[in-house]
Amino acid sequence: MNAELSVFPLSLLCMDNIQNIFNKWFARWQITLPENNLQERQKGSSFQAGWRINFIFGIENNFEYLEFYAMHRRTNDRHTVIYENGEIKHLECLNPPLEYSSPIDKNQREHNEKNRKVKEELINKGLL
Repeated sequence: MNAELSVFPLSLLCMDNIQNIFNKWFARWQITLPENNLQERQKGSSFQAGWRINFIFGIENNFEYLEFYAMHRRTNDRHTVIYENGEIKHLECLNPPLEYSSPIDKNQREHNEKNRKVKEELINKGLL
């Protein structure tokens, strides 16, 4: 097994693990991340099978990760981080709009405020 590790740079093996997890997640729709983005760790977007997936790469606590925000009009959004060690972290997503009429009540204000904060975070990361 050590011989195999010496053939491939560790960074490629780490990204392979992230890529495999992502591919399994979206296998139903035959969605994969662009190979060039993976190799270069370049943020990007993918439009496949009705999904819009924005993604970025980073390092946290010495682990490489892929963070993505996936949107499809027929389901809820997904905001997920996949770490090279296989750990998966689910982050907050934008909530679908509430149907309401005037005046706006406390629940609606809280809903709007949460969405504003999540949207701001996603924009700052380059995921929206």
